[in-house]
Amino acid sequence: MNIIKTGALLLCLLSPLAQAETTLFGLTLGKSTRQEVEQTYTLQYKNTQSSLPDSWNYYRVDGKQFNEPLLKHATLYFDDAQTLGTIRFTFPSSLEKYKALEEQLSRQYPRIKMAPFVSEPLRLDKAEFQNDTTHVLLEYSYYGTYLDFTDLKYHAAAQKRLAEKKALEANKPKKEP
Repeated sequence: MNIIKTGALLLCLLSPLAQAETTLFGLTLGKSTRQEVEQTYTLQYKNTQSSLPDSWNYYRVDGKQFNEPLLKHATLYFDDAQTLGTIRFTFPSSLEKYKALEEQLSRQYPRIKMAPFVSEPLRLDKAEFQNDTTHVLLEYSYYGTYLDFTDLKYHAAAQKRLAEKKALEANKPKKEP
């Protein structure tokens, strides 16, 4: 029964990936707005910090709202214009699910060539994929299996902000002891 559920979930998550736009559960990266999402899903948890850009704030949707019992929750990140930039699906920790998702993603997306993965204390394995519009990160850890879909424009804007913040910090005068 779990194999059937996993197969159904994979079809729901990954069959739209062949399209130019990435649409998952009715949410389109780079197009869906927060208002549109709120019409379909209840945003149960909001994390906002005044010191962070709007695009680093996120909203959480319970997995039950997606009618998928294996999904714990989805975390939705929006840019400053309130357009969906990233969706992160969180599943229970499962090597079986990680391998199934990795195999399916390998058929749908070009894999990003990386140096061989060296395990970090909390992450056991990861794989990255990318097409013309979307970056996909699949991670497996003791705490869960995570599947992130990020719009490349959102990803570029986030990287630019990080670089700007780093440059500002590097230019700050150092305090003497």
